[in-house]
Amino acid sequence: MSGYKVQIMKKTALQFLKDAKRDLEEGGYNNAIFYTEEAVQLYIKAVLFELFATEIRSHDLRSLLSSLSLSLEESGYTRFSQEIKDLTRIYRNALIDLEDAYIDSRYGGIEYSKEQVEELIEIAEKIINKLEEISKNVKLGKE
Repeated sequence: MSGYKVQIMKKTALQFLKDAKRDLEEGGYNNAIFYTEEAVQLYIKAVLFELFATEIRSHDLRSLLSSLSLSLEESGYTRFSQEIKDLTRIYRNALIDLEDAYIDSRYGGIEYSKEQVEELIEIAEKIINKLEEISKNVKLGKE
């Protein structure tokens, strides 16, 4: 069951990213940025559940990444823990923008630009790819 749940979560996260790209092309920038945030959030949660059977009811991307980093470190995967910390540091501003977009894109009076959304989608893809790489390595027992 848990493997199936992870599979569905990851598939849904990637579909959110696909939806974000579609909305970007159609000029729906607020929807695109919302879907981008959802993709990253769900993918982090999928990896947390996959590797540690942990379910966190938070929407804060940096907090979710911190939980993942801590779980990796506590399990002896210090290199991967550091990679998550580095990822969070490097993309800190983008993560904050995505966290803000979770609410602002739906309820706020903010209109996002094409350039903002393009950049955040690109960063989201990098984060998701790194998460998948770490997940595979941990499952294989690599450090």
